[in-house]
Amino acid sequence: MTNTKRPSHLPEDILLDNPKDYSLTLAKGMAILEMFGPEVQSITFQSAATHLGTSRASARRLILTLMAMGYLDRTSSGAYILTWKSLGISRAFLAGSSILSVLAERVRKFASEFNCPCSIVSLSGPEVMFLCRDPSRRVYASQLALGDRLPAHASAGGKLLLAVKTDAELQDWFIRYAPQKITSKTIVDPTVMLTEASRIRAQDYARSDGELEDGLVSIGLPIRDHLGTIRLSLVVSQFANRMTSATFSRKFLTPTRAAAEEISDIYADYLRHNA
Repeated sequence: MTNTKRPSHLPEDILLDNPKDYSLTLAKGMAILEMFGPEVQSITFQSAATHLGTSRASARRLILTLMAMGYLDRTSSGAYILTWKSLGISRAFLAGSSILSVLAERVRKFASEFNCPCSIVSLSGPEVMFLCRDPSRRVYASQLALGDRLPAHASAGGKLLLAVKTDAELQDWFIRYAPQKITSKTIVDPTVMLTEASRIRAQDYARSDGELEDGLVSIGLPIRDHLGTIRLSLVVSQFANRMTSATFSRKFLTPTRAAAEEISDIYADYLRHNA
């Protein structure tokens, strides 16, 4: 499959269905805010323009608007950084989602019991986003925090949540996002991923073995809502140099499945009483 030069997360790619129903300018502004993460602490007009696939002048207007609204600030070097006001967006979500606090407690408990990193992720376009994770344990090359993202096609949680899609939906996903190789083991062939998705559905869990980082093995188990629909994934990870991939799966699959079922019960009960 030929990859497009346009970044997969561009608003134009997201709003293809009915572009007249959306504000592309607003979408681009939000895309600028989403640029920030552990490895991107500041941006420039040019980096934003490249990220959006737009002109430098357009990126400049968007950044200056966000700064005027208080979401960005300008450093002495001329770059732009997030301000504390940006936390207000997530604060409202977290305050209204007390269930995340409950699930976070369970994640920390399981991480302590398993003695390895544990997290809950959701699917967001081409990536999975961390909703809950144990901050005391780390296996990824970068220090990931809540709201940070990983490529869905290479991560165990992402592969599990992609497998929820039909084959046609999964093919459309590949066309839209054109996933790239991260390691030599990363699956980027849609035909291979369809076969992998069928296997994941049959066994009711996903595994990423060196697909995201060399030597990193993870398993993702489903978290279901009150209707039995898979909405989230519980992920446990470890480096293979501490044990083989097969040993890791044998040791952690059963307890992780039990943990995912316990979290599913809590999550489903919450939705059932707050629908």
